[in-house]
Amino acid sequence: MLENIVLLIFVLHILVAAFLLNIDKGNKLSNKFLAGYLIVSILDISNFLFSSFYYLHPNLDMMRSNISLFGAVFLYGYVNAVVYKDFKLTPKHFVHCLPYVLACLILVPNFFSVGTEGKQTFYDNFNEMPETIFILYLVYIQVGLYIVAMFKVLNRQRQIIIENYSDEHHLTNRWLTQFISFYSLIYVIALARTFSAFSTYDNILTMLTLVMMVFLFLNICWILWQALNHPQLFVGVNSKIEVLADKPNIEDQSNNQNDNEKTINDDLIAKLESYMLLNRPFLDPSLSIDSLAKQIEVPNNELSILINRKIGQHFFDFVNTYRINFAADMLSDKNNQKKTIMEILYEAGFNSKSCFNRAFIKHKRVTPSQYRKNNL
Repeated sequence: MLENIVLLIFVLHILVAAFLLNIDKGNKLSNKFLAGYLIVSILDISNFLFSSFYYLHPNLDMMRSNISLFGAVFLYGYVNAVVYKDFKLTPKHFVHCLPYVLACLILVPNFFSVGTEGKQTFYDNFNEMPETIFILYLVYIQVGLYIVAMFKVLNRQRQIIIENYSDEHHLTNRWLTQFISFYSLIYVIALARTFSAFSTYDNILTMLTLVMMVFLFLNICWILWQALNHPQLFVGVNSKIEVLADKPNIEDQSNNQNDNEKTINDDLIAKLESYMLLNRPFLDPSLSIDSLAKQIEVPNNELSILINRKIGQHFFDFVNTYRINFAADMLSDKNNQKKTIMEILYEAGFNSKSCFNRAFIKHKRVTPSQYRKNNL
């Protein structure tokens, strides 16, 4: 049963990797990173299918066994390439190859430089060899650090989006977050499997191996499903955009803000709110803080600080407040009874029903249909 699951995983990974490497559309760099991750997974489990081949080529087998050090590297590159539309590979990124090089170098004295008998002795005492233990610690520490780094990238992306954009499609990194969470779960299972390999409970090792393979199978099926149903999942952001937390809080450095500065801020807030009500820029689904700043002739950075620190809302929520109020007025207007909720949400500047429903419930505490029923 295990061998059949591994074979199925092996074939699916090859097919998806080949597809990603040959696709002409979309983010080619992110596709290559994801294909690299799948190829690493293929090589990592290939010993289950080609054990006799690797037995005849022990050097190749040992290089293969360390290949898992590249899995998190490719996945980290994939996350960055998807999140940041301006992400490019540079020579400094090759530093991520150092753990694999280190793992191979420490095996030179007792494995790569010895004869067949020495290699067999190494395999016979595999779990007790200091090189093996060191590499295992290196793999799991490295993967754990990359998982943390990937979640930090996703969190920073979300901060950039809610502070600079108003459209829901920029927030479609939910699938990527779920993907990394799934990868983290597989990492935990693999960690438990490795520790069980050093115990005397062979049945636990077999069970965890089977569980890990089932999760790998589900993972590749999930990637296929998402690729077929959502071919353009992500819209990248510019990596050079700063989140507000990175900017110095100049206003808070002084507790004695003078009356003139307060008046300027109050006047700017009044100007912004008046413009939002009279000109209704929020009806544009793709409204960004950059485009709004140009419309009211205020520097981008100044407008960002005004909305986030003075008004106390992220740009995403700030714009949606006006959209929801506009939609609520339409829903409670008897002249709009023949309009569907879908028509109203598009007129209000939303581009998806799910986003509209979430925002409406957040602001009005009821669903749009219930609000209409209560107010007509």
